[in-house]
Amino acid sequence: MSLKTENLSVGHGGCAVVEHVNLELKQGEILCLLGPNGSGKSTLIKTLLNLIPPCAGRVLINNAPLQNLASPALAKHLAYVPQSHANNLGFSVWDTVLMGRTTHWGLFGGPTQADHQAVHNALEQLDISELKLRDFNLLSGGQQQLVLIARALCQGAQTLILDEPTANLDFANAAKVMHTLASLAAAGKSVVLSTHNPQDALGVNATACLLKGRAVLALGPAHQVITSETLSALYGVPVTVSKTESGHIAVVPGNH
Repeated sequence: MSLKTENLSVGHGGCAVVEHVNLELKQGEILCLLGPNGSGKSTLIKTLLNLIPPCAGRVLINNAPLQNLASPALAKHLAYVPQSHANNLGFSVWDTVLMGRTTHWGLFGGPTQADHQAVHNALEQLDISELKLRDFNLLSGGQQQLVLIARALCQGAQTLILDEPTANLDFANAAKVMHTLASLAAAGKSVVLSTHNPQDALGVNATACLLKGRAVLALGPAHQVITSETLSALYGVPVTVSKTESGHIAVVPGNH
C-alpha cells in the first residue's frame, strides 16, 4: 500500500496554507509532519483523510486518486486517530474499540463474532486487554490514546493518520505511544503523524516533513533533515541539535 501526494496544495476556501507538497509513504514507513502553529499540519492531515478537498494537486492511494474512492473502500486504507479525549457517553474500552468495525456492518448490520475477535486482537496487540471493561473517560491520557489506536487497528486500515498523538501526554505516556507506533510500523502498518516535538521523529527513524511559510522547508530521513539550521529556521528561535556520548540525538532550544 502506498500513499502519495503530487504537487499538492491544501487550505480552506481556495486559499492555500501549504503548497507544492510531494510525499510518498510506503508500507511500514512513518512520516512525521513538523512545523509551528498555523503551518498547515492539521489541514494537510484533513486533506489526506479526504475531509477537505485539495486546492491543487492530488492524493493517490495505490496510484488511484483519493477522491475516487467511496467511503467503505477508503476505510480499508486509512484510519484516523484523534487526540485522546473524553467521549462524554461513558463507553467502555471494549465498545470504544468496537466502533472501529462500524464501516464493516452495512446499513442494517451489527457486530458479529468476527468483529468481537478483531477487538480482542487489537487490544492484545497493544497489550491493553486488562482495560477492556474500564470506562474510557476514566483512563489516563496515554491509555486513551492507545485505545484510540486500537480502534483504528480494529478498522483494518493499512495506514494510521494521527494529529499530534503525544500532545498533552506526560513523558512516559508520550514515549509509550511513540514506541507503539514504531512497533506497528515494524509489523507493516504505515503511519502519518503531526507533532511539535522533533524527538518524536528522531526516536522512530521517521521521514520528516518540515512545514513553514506555505512550503515544505525540508523533507527526508529525520536524522538528516532535523538539524540545528533547519529547526532554527522552522521555529524562528535558536535550536541546537547534537549527538550525546551515548549516540542519541538531543534537541535543545537556545544559543548554538
